[in-house]
Amino acid sequence: MTFVLKVSGPADILAMVPELVGFTPRNSVVLIAFRGKRTCGALRFDLPSLESRTTHKRLASFVVGMVCKLPDVDAIIPVICTDDEFAGGTAIPRREFAELLGRRIELSGFELRDSLCYAADGWASYLDSAVAEGGHPLSEIAESSAAAAIPERLKRSSVGEIEQGRVPDAAPATAKRVQKQLANFRRIYERMMREDPNHDRPDPAEFEPLSDIPLFVEEALTWDDGAIAANGALLLFALQGPPLRDHVMLQWATSLAVGDRMWRDFEQEGSSDPAADAELGDLMLGIGSRPDPARIERGIELLLTLVSRVSGVDRLAPLCMLGWLNWALGRGTLAGRHIEEARAIQPDYGMAVVLDTMFSNGLMPEWAFRP
Repeated sequence: MTFVLKVSGPADILAMVPELVGFTPRNSVVLIAFRGKRTCGALRFDLPSLESRTTHKRLASFVVGMVCKLPDVDAIIPVICTDDEFAGGTAIPRREFAELLGRRIELSGFELRDSLCYAADGWASYLDSAVAEGGHPLSEIAESSAAAAIPERLKRSSVGEIEQGRVPDAAPATAKRVQKQLANFRRIYERMMREDPNHDRPDPAEFEPLSDIPLFVEEALTWDDGAIAANGALLLFALQGPPLRDHVMLQWATSLAVGDRMWRDFEQEGSSDPAADAELGDLMLGIGSRPDPARIERGIELLLTLVSRVSGVDRLAPLCMLGWLNWALGRGTLAGRHIEEARAIQPDYGMAVVLDTMFSNGLMPEWAFRP
């Protein structure tokens, strides 16, 4: 469901930034795009260093060029989020880059609706002729009408360690329990493969929920805390295999019907539909119809919980899934951070290498640029 939020001033705009980009950005440039009076997207990029004016020009041209891909945009508000401070003065941090960016926005035919600085100790508009000493207090953002109107279910935290490229760890007792469950599933599987390599016997009772994998992972989108505690380790165990990892990711982005078809084609080798396979391949690359954002959000929420409860190589598959699912929602920064964590664990992990290549080349899903 679309959430409509009315804003009445710059503090409201700044309060919206975490909701628009998916996390609280630091040392970033955020371009908020408008169609008329409504926002239609936000793009985040790393804030360039102070030294290189050439880099500033290139980045300004690049980021405004990305906004040009969004249809029917007529206005932009750039927000410079920086750890720099006013330090009690009236000089706004990063003014030179903000003015360069503002000129590029106007030269490209967009209205520069405002230009805002969100510094470590205050905020201000670069368009104001007079700036108060120290800027406006940050409390005006936290106490703004927009901040108060955002439902709790939509509010983003600063995402702590995610900003630094790592999903936070769960409580040690929870993590220990899940690790023991995973170890047990591995022992059962190894014994099963050793004693019954041709699968002539029924699967062990512990694997019974996997008898209908598409249904199992579909129901996972509605699990409460108790169901996650009971079944989360089994899902993590199942996701370690590349085919299932990819199938689950795409099913969560689309539907149970797609999951059923993918699993049927996988089990009955040679029975797949080439056209349907091509459609799923295009989906992986961001081509075609927009996936279901509500389903993706539920998948992300579940995966964050599961990843927090494991460590090392057990994080690889769900981290890559988190990367692609966030990318599918247009959250390139979070997507890249998850892939960075995966490659820090295992640099040559296949899916992480592929996604890293996609993201590093600036590939964004086509649907991110459509209404």
